[in-house]
Amino acid sequence: MTVKMTVQGGLIYLTLVFFVATIIARRGGWRTIGNAFWGTGFVAAVASVIWRGLHTGHPPMQNLFEFFLCMAAALWPLSVLSRRHNGLDTTVQDALLGVLILMPAGFVFGEDVRRLPPALQSSLFIPHVGSYVAGYVLLARAALMALPLFKRDIAGDRLRQTETASRQTATIGFVLLTLGLLLGSLWGKICWGHYWQFDPKEMWSLATWLVYAGYFHERMVHGVRAPRVLAALLWTGLLFIVLTLTWINLSRLFVGMHNYA
Repeated sequence: MTVKMTVQGGLIYLTLVFFVATIIARRGGWRTIGNAFWGTGFVAAVASVIWRGLHTGHPPMQNLFEFFLCMAAALWPLSVLSRRHNGLDTTVQDALLGVLILMPAGFVFGEDVRRLPPALQSSLFIPHVGSYVAGYVLLARAALMALPLFKRDIAGDRLRQTETASRQTATIGFVLLTLGLLLGSLWGKICWGHYWQFDPKEMWSLATWLVYAGYFHERMVHGVRAPRVLAALLWTGLLFIVLTLTWINLSRLFVGMHNYA
């Protein structure tokens, strides 16, 4: 674990402080103060992304360090839109998710600047990676929103509201996941001459997509008769996302064409 004594590190740690303060304030019943911390944390997260982009000279989506910065910056607007759309206040869960995302960026991943390899110098770079950034954040939020579905004593109205909110969030995330997969296939054709290379990261991305496809199939066939099964599938999908981003991306056991990420 390494502390980053840089402007970039300072912005990351400032964001972490505001996210943690949000959790403490909201859990303590100080809603207004917590919301202020949450909004300020978003500003710090955006500043961190902008600083990284200016520092590297390219869109900050090249590696996991930059990917996680973008994911953290996407949380506040998604949280606000979700609350307005379905009435569920997930500020605490979203702030906690932000802390979990930024901890590796702040203390594990290096911030060394690397030039974009030829494979990433494409007009598909931003839409492909951006689709995955937003899709992964939404699917992670859907899993957190589905946590109450594991309870056996959850009230009927609360169950329907929670299930609907998590499903709607997962639906948008799944669409973006599908878009990212299709754009990646097209990019592979342009860059390497084939739509599909059976690359480890490609295969795990497809496996993740299939888990969420299974969730929607279960929801379509059985409705909400087994809410814990639906929640379990969302959490299984999140586990696959984490494995794809970390173990598959970083382990030397899975050498492939995406090792630059």
